[in-house]
Amino acid sequence: MPAPGRRSNVAVLGWVAFWSGMSQEMLYPLIPTFVVVFLGGSKAVLGLVEGLLAAGVTVAQLGSARLLDRGASPRRLTRVSYALSLVARPLIALVPNVAMLGVLRVTDGIGKGGKDGPRDTLVAEDAGSAAGKSFGIQRALDTFGSVAGPVAAGLLVLALGNGESALRITFALAAIPAFGAAIGLTRVHDARPRPSTRPRTHGRLPRPFVVLLVAVTVFGLANSSDTLLLLRGHTIGLSSAQLAFAFAGLNLAYAAMAIPAGSLSDRIGRRPLLIVAWAVYVAVYAGFAYLERGWQLWGLFVLYGLYYAAADGTLKAWVLELVPAERRGAAYGFLAAASGVLVLPASLLAGWLWDAYGPKPAFLLGAAFASLALVIVLASPSLRRELA
Repeated sequence: MPAPGRRSNVAVLGWVAFWSGMSQEMLYPLIPTFVVVFLGGSKAVLGLVEGLLAAGVTVAQLGSARLLDRGASPRRLTRVSYALSLVARPLIALVPNVAMLGVLRVTDGIGKGGKDGPRDTLVAEDAGSAAGKSFGIQRALDTFGSVAGPVAAGLLVLALGNGESALRITFALAAIPAFGAAIGLTRVHDARPRPSTRPRTHGRLPRPFVVLLVAVTVFGLANSSDTLLLLRGHTIGLSSAQLAFAFAGLNLAYAAMAIPAGSLSDRIGRRPLLIVAWAVYVAVYAGFAYLERGWQLWGLFVLYGLYYAAADGTLKAWVLELVPAERRGAAYGFLAAASGVLVLPASLLAGWLWDAYGPKPAFLLGAAFASLALVIVLASPSLRRELA
């Protein structure tokens, strides 16, 4: 818990996540058009740029986990990481070519990945007994920012026209919410230093956490890019506008249910809620394999938002219980890396299957990998013993 008279990092970092998420999502929906239409890049080049961003995220997650394990200040790492992203995003307005865009996207990825472990460590320090709710607050505010960003970008492009200048002005205006996030970062306090008499543990992480990490890594093979879900909607005749609204509905469901889902995990335990969340994911991917009607996509997107709400904060809160305080920074970094390291190969494999055999095998493979991860959580004796 925070010291008396000191603002909780849970609230402060929640609003930092909101403004940072808004800044990020003012760019994300416009990047493909910007690269392919206005910078003359191919779809392969676009995939490379976003793949490099994902690589930057993973490398930074592992790097920050190592630094935390060696006693680095979580507040300092959080501030530096956020600063990289918040500066890189609006500078995209000035890029002359795809190469420079790639440099800024990788910089953004390093910032995005570097903040995860340190930020989660700061939240966990102040969470007390309501860890699920605290991480739910983080996810809810982050996701509300992810709803506000595309809405702001869409309104700006409508007002300014659909040309290159409209996109560049929108990118530049992403500096406004970025500035809001920067102000919030000045109010973050550091984690309490560990007593010098308490030895820092550098041995193995607890076995239950390692088993959970294996399950999360297997689940990563199912976690292909969400752009494939949108592409699936195109194959059944939905327009870009309809898909944008459906995706906004996903984020709204995610944001609305993040806090209630976190509170539920505080009451019933982390393992039961994670089992439900991953089972929902299996159902969603199986549903996309057999998708035929637009109304089905809307329903699946809402379910997908509920999966996100239930899974993310629950995993982080479970780590708080499985790992001793002196190793949590490393544990959160490894968890974030395990969640993200396989996004690129999973997306490439799903895309190849789709090209070769159609969408059904691609989505059924994702459902199969998620089912395997679910079996690990269900069957592991060490995880069954670790009930909240």
